[in-house]
Amino acid sequence: MKYLNKITILLSFLALGLFTACDDEQKGAEYTGQGVTFSSSSLTSVVVSPNDPTFTVDIFRTNASGSLSGNVSITATLADKNKTPLPGCTVSGYSFGDGETKSAVTVNVDPLAIGVELNVTLNIEGDDIAVSGTNKTALVVSKDYNWQLLGKGTYTDNWSSGVTYDVDIYKAEGFDRYRVMDPYTESLKNDDGEFGNWISLGTVTPNVTFWTTTDGMVSFTPFSMGLNYEGDSSQAIYAYPPSAFQGLPLTFNKWVDDKTVQLAPYYYIAGLGGWNYTKANGVIVITLP
Repeated sequence: MKYLNKITILLSFLALGLFTACDDEQKGAEYTGQGVTFSSSSLTSVVVSPNDPTFTVDIFRTNASGSLSGNVSITATLADKNKTPLPGCTVSGYSFGDGETKSAVTVNVDPLAIGVELNVTLNIEGDDIAVSGTNKTALVVSKDYNWQLLGKGTYTDNWSSGVTYDVDIYKAEGFDRYRVMDPYTESLKNDDGEFGNWISLGTVTPNVTFWTTTDGMVSFTPFSMGLNYEGDSSQAIYAYPPSAFQGLPLTFNKWVDDKTVQLAPYYYIAGLGGWNYTKANGVIVITLP
């Protein structure tokens, strides 16, 4: 038990950034370097604006004495089967002022095309890396679409409420991709569904994005309507496209005419199941301006 307690204490020191180094000639010698590190070897994905295709990544050091600057290198490859390198992506150096333990570098992915994912790896150059730290981190980057307002359209979810609401609809410039803004906000305010205590404002998705597939069908990103399962208030109900499940076709997710599209979701609760409407017409109906 004493041995385990010692390990716990040691891990606590490491978590606080009080790194020490082991010296064979002098047991317990203090680590006197700057101890530079990323927060993690893997970071969450990033979506950048096409008008400003940059983002920042934090860098830390364990020794705040004096100023410090250094360089970071970048490797950028497209997320395709060939892992094609994408030249022209850059990353700045880092700089700490005296007393500072946190800095950041700026990554620019301007050459990245819209609609494509990029695997980015950053590497802190030099040997002054924190004990138990990491000199390398990786993340996935994509460039957002240029969304242009088309005007007011309508949105009806015949499963959750059956009430039609006016909504703002955007189109991605140069792409057959659309975004419906706040389609459930008014419905939740009015409580016009028949779900009683299933209402939960904290889980609603701010928009529904859909697009025409290469075979002429329609697909969409999964979204929450702001409803939680009555048996477990922490379980949000999501609408998923048929492609999220094995063996379900997109047949009923389609354009009805040049201004009307219908979605046929699988309303699903993670780990519990749900309601399969992937083979029904008119479940969600969207009309463009």
